[in-house]
Amino acid sequence: MIYLDNAATTKVFECAAQAAETAMLTEYFNPNATYKSAVNVNNGIERARSIIANAAGVQSDELIFTSCATESNNWVFNCGIKNHKGNIVISAGEHSSVYEVAMQLKSRGKDVRVAPLTRDGAVDVDALLNLVDTNTALVSVIHVSNETGVVNPIKQITAAIRQKSPKTLIHSDGVQGFIKLNTPISGLDVDYYSASAHKIGAPKGIGLLYMRHGLNIAPYIAGGGQEHGLRSGTQNTPYIAAFAAAVQECSKYDHTQAAVLRDELCDYFSNHGFNIIGKKANSGYILCLCAPKYKAEILQNIVHDKGVIIGKGAACSGSKRGNRVLSAMGLSGDEIERCIRLSFFVNTTRDDAMSAAKTIVDACNI
Repeated sequence: MIYLDNAATTKVFECAAQAAETAMLTEYFNPNATYKSAVNVNNGIERARSIIANAAGVQSDELIFTSCATESNNWVFNCGIKNHKGNIVISAGEHSSVYEVAMQLKSRGKDVRVAPLTRDGAVDVDALLNLVDTNTALVSVIHVSNETGVVNPIKQITAAIRQKSPKTLIHSDGVQGFIKLNTPISGLDVDYYSASAHKIGAPKGIGLLYMRHGLNIAPYIAGGGQEHGLRSGTQNTPYIAAFAAAVQECSKYDHTQAAVLRDELCDYFSNHGFNIIGKKANSGYILCLCAPKYKAEILQNIVHDKGVIIGKGAACSGSKRGNRVLSAMGLSGDEIERCIRLSFFVNTTRDDAMSAAKTIVDACNI
């Protein structure tokens, strides 16, 4: 089976699974207890935090472990806004965990403004900046589109926002870009950044929220005061250990090779009647295609039976009709129904990717 739905989730690295197993079977003590064995476990959490922070280019105390990026995103919108009377600006390309929480706030009377996308899937930067004013409390722009892999120019956007409205807080959902872009979070100059471990070879159920030094965000979960008093609850030590192990493993790879493979696939599919969706600057790990014949769900099932797993858009919206992000890019309903998503990981081989591509093209010619 060739697996090309890594934007939905990745296979856990062996080293990450082993790290979790050790924490479960040997270092299983509650990290908040006071005896030596428990203190050693707590020290292990801080070592893991330091490993991840170093890879991300930030300070250890700027990272808080969460259950996933959805939690991290919700935390920012529900507790991380200082100017409660100010407006919120997001892009139309946001992941549902940003878009839906913003819409919830809008239903409660908050002024939420949505910046459009360009045809290639990036946020329209000029339109975004026109929505920002001195009363903007928060701007949230996804770093890498989970639908198309298009990379938004976060550093450029952040600099322009800070010039126009210095007090505005800036958040980016970095789930599809974390580690894989070789871009340090500190270099983006954002206030908040979200990431999820299961996109880089660690288990589902652990994520993080980066919070820039100096921000006094309100706790999201009250209780025993874990995670610097910001997120209470006994820490998920096995998955924290796995997260750090996956970051170390993922950091060993040359991530520029993903773009080389994607470019080759773009040429191959274009030559066989597929339209490439999101041609602009891309992470290299996601390829969105509009098939020339079958609807995505039919094509997905055909190639699955031939040993290839592909997506038909973000898994979080896979059960819903239509596609909000692709629609915002200007695609028609018919085009959206024929869109498939191939997504790769650091261990995806060229042979597997090209074999899968041939299977997909052959399926369209049945």
